[in-house]
Amino acid sequence: MPGLRFETTPDEAARIEKAVIARLLSYAREKGIKDPIVRDLLPNEDLKGAGEVGSGHLWQQALSALQYHTVYSGENPDDRAFAIFKIANTKAVPLTVGIKFYDGIGRTALKDIWQCEHAWLNPDKEAHCDPENIMFFGVSTGYNIDIMAGATSGMDNLILGGKVVEPKGKTITPKP
Repeated sequence: MPGLRFETTPDEAARIEKAVIARLLSYAREKGIKDPIVRDLLPNEDLKGAGEVGSGHLWQQALSALQYHTVYSGENPDDRAFAIFKIANTKAVPLTVGIKFYDGIGRTALKDIWQCEHAWLNPDKEAHCDPENIMFFGVSTGYNIDIMAGATSGMDNLILGGKVVEPKGKTITPKP
């Protein structure tokens, strides 16, 4: 079943993350990505934040009440793929109520809608999806991620927990 799991144990969260890493490494081998590494998803480096404000490594979005708008949009290069499997929020009172994930720059296909208000009820303010329901965007693939606030517009700190696979040295300089 698509969507989010609002109550995840630490062991389940670790299992989900390991499954995501395994899927990304398998995909990299299949696509011929040389010396693949998996790292954390970065908002501006990987997602080209259209609605992102501040530093390129800060999860912060300017949201409008009761309407979806594109916050992240772009196209993966031919040697990078990413997967989103978790959401979290660092605000005392989160604003985000929904996230839409689309394939294609022009919103070719709606992959899923995550209704996330329930996640903010748990003490950690986070939720995971099952490994078979991750939001996966492959090499040379366009994507749009639209986010909607509830009744209040403003700044939110929605974190899209994800992993990226790419060639070693592309973003992070390898250790000698």
